[in-house]
Amino acid sequence: MTPAEFKATLRRLGRTQIGFASEIGVSRRTIHLWAERGPPAYAVYLLGLIERYGVRAAQEASTKPILGDAAAVLDDMYARAASEGVGTDFVDVVEHWLRIHSGTNI
Repeated sequence: MTPAEFKATLRRLGRTQIGFASEIGVSRRTIHLWAERGPPAYAVYLLGLIERYGVRAAQEASTKPILGDAAAVLDDMYARAASEGVGTDFVDVVEHWLRIHSGTNI
């Protein structure tokens, strides 16, 4: 994903760079670097998950129901991340996102 595609994807998903940094637990500087150089594979996978399931930004009150088999999608995304050597990073980001959005301790 190019820097321009990353920024366009954030806009399409209704997220700001600062909001997305907070949502996934990385620094603002990290997101700014991704906007300049392109995001790593695990972030691209996470954006794909967010887009596929219509996950709304944290500040939005209502949520869209999840359609399809989320476990199968996550398995596929993890396999692709692992094949590129970023499986652990992908799992960390997904777990962080779940902690924030589910209100539970993982």
